[in-house]
Amino acid sequence: MFGFCVVITVSLVGLIWFRSFEEDLFVLLNTDPKKQEQFFAERSKNTPTLVASMRTSYDGLRAAISTLLLFEGGEEIENKKSGSTDKPYLLPLPGKK
Repeated sequence: MFGFCVVITVSLVGLIWFRSFEEDLFVLLNTDPKKQEQFFAERSKNTPTLVASMRTSYDGLRAAISTLLLFEGGEEIENKKSGSTDKPYLLPLPGKK
């Protein structure tokens, strides 16, 4: 549990640091205000809100844990991948003629 908390904390701090570093670097390299406005407008349009991204992460994590712990849906995935509609044949055994 401690390791899980450390990984989550480091990931969140790293994500926040990376986003702020990227913004600072872009502003330092591009001093034109029009380019800065365009960058921030595109970034805010393509970035989901915090709650939406947390919900997506939660759904993915819940699905992964339920698949690992409950072994649900493993057979269905393999059957969909094969896509084969061939009929299985029995092996010829020496006792049956």
